[in-house]
Amino acid sequence: MKKFLRSIVFHVFALWLTSTLITSLSISGNAWGMLSAGFMLTVMMVLLKPLVSLIFLPINILTLGLLSWFVNVVVLYLWTLFVPNVSLVPWVFPGLNVGGFIMPSAQLSMPWTLVIVSLVIMFIVSALERLDDH
Repeated sequence: MKKFLRSIVFHVFALWLTSTLITSLSISGNAWGMLSAGFMLTVMMVLLKPLVSLIFLPINILTLGLLSWFVNVVVLYLWTLFVPNVSLVPWVFPGLNVGGFIMPSAQLSMPWTLVIVSLVIMFIVSALERLDDH
């Protein structure tokens, strides 16, 4: 139970930070909206991720685990479908200019937005879990 509550807190923080960094992810409502979205994401990660991993096991074996991140993308997509206060729209990258290095602005399609948001959320959750273990 303690591990599950800790996972909820990690997912809520990751959702807050991701929605702050990537504006295409928006969670309506106040803190309760963020808490309910984090709770639902945690429940889906606990219940659906093993099932989706089993479904994609042949692809994962063929690619030697290189597409294991795709399971998180599928779960995140299902999460955006089932949680009503979450919306995800295509991301518009504003561009970057650092020391003469120029990256032009770009609009990513919905699948690429799902991949980026999923990787950011899972990176934050993974970092928090590693910090918690030490």
